[in-house]
Amino acid sequence: MTPQIRILFVGAGPAQMPAIRHARNLGYMPYAIDADPDAAGFDYSVEFDVGDIRDPEFIKLCAVRYKVNAIVGIATDVAVPSVARACAALGLPAIPVEAADISVNKLLQRNSMKAAGLRVPLFKSFQNTGEAQKYATQIGFPVVIKPSDAAGSRGVSLVQNADELIQAADAAIAVSRSKVCIVESYIDGVEVSVEGFVVGGRFHSICLSEKICTPPPYLLDTEVHFPDSLSQVDRTSVLELANNAVVACGLDNCPVHMELLLSSKGPFVVELAARGAGFRVFTNILPYVTGLDTVDLQIRLALGVKITVSSKEPLKGAVIAFLSPKPGNLKHIEGLEQARKISGVQEAEVYIKPGTIMGELKCGADRVGHLIVFGETKHAAEESAMKALNLIKLIVE
Repeated sequence: MTPQIRILFVGAGPAQMPAIRHARNLGYMPYAIDADPDAAGFDYSVEFDVGDIRDPEFIKLCAVRYKVNAIVGIATDVAVPSVARACAALGLPAIPVEAADISVNKLLQRNSMKAAGLRVPLFKSFQNTGEAQKYATQIGFPVVIKPSDAAGSRGVSLVQNADELIQAADAAIAVSRSKVCIVESYIDGVEVSVEGFVVGGRFHSICLSEKICTPPPYLLDTEVHFPDSLSQVDRTSVLELANNAVVACGLDNCPVHMELLLSSKGPFVVELAARGAGFRVFTNILPYVTGLDTVDLQIRLALGVKITVSSKEPLKGAVIAFLSPKPGNLKHIEGLEQARKISGVQEAEVYIKPGTIMGELKCGADRVGHLIVFGETKHAAEESAMKALNLIKLIVE
């Protein structure tokens, strides 16, 4: 690898740090920008700057100053539109600007897929509780309320009846940047994620995973299992819809993370993103499971290099398990060190300390810890994850 290839990483937080570190190990010269002056990725950057990663002008100025050959945003929605605009202004390869905007807006995604004739839930957009009540009644309960432009399941809830609607609509509006939200029909099914890349307008899937989610109303994933255990028929239908959704939304020259629900009527797209999945999935888990260097593939795409995307069979196994809060005052934590010694456990973390008052699990920010477990097979990873989970106890008072 020629050491003169300079890459600007837009975003340098904990989710991006492994990619920046890996890029340096590969021989690239990584530069980074982030709003946080203490961003973890700065430790592995040749140089860095502090500023708003949503501002394409700031990105462009840094790219010119550092004389970079490519600009990437790793595993973050926030940077996708701004990186696309900065790249367009500088003539660098990137996702089209319009597609970048669609990729971070669930309403635009719904409209694009509906216009393409794809199967989507019944949906309406709203900006106040009156509109939410009106459209929910038209669609019919239960409905799902969500902001059009938030992440991490913030503001998403299942509403069973009219009595629950106003609180759910207010919560969604509160976390939406545009204050535009969606009410849509509830689809009961298994949640599946699809990971891949779009190269030259063609979607290449590299791995599917299955999620275990909380019961209503908040619908938050608590476990993710890699790879999937779908039948060939179901897998084919999921991948066909994923490909059609990518085309409908105009995605190209980017990684893709997509969430779908596999229902009795077939698969429905929940949302798609023009970036790799977060929480170490793109940077750590997918390389282990698929044998592909996902970070290097995204960098090479951004450099305009022709890439080949093909997973190594058979896929290995991995599990992410999130630790949920237990209402009360955390007294102490048991079994964490023992869990870390279980074969295959890569990470076992609890984010909170004794004395923390825990509440209800409503969104990703309410999680109190996680496990990441690898195995030569999916079954092996699942066995180790279960052993580790059974050891960790949050003692409350």
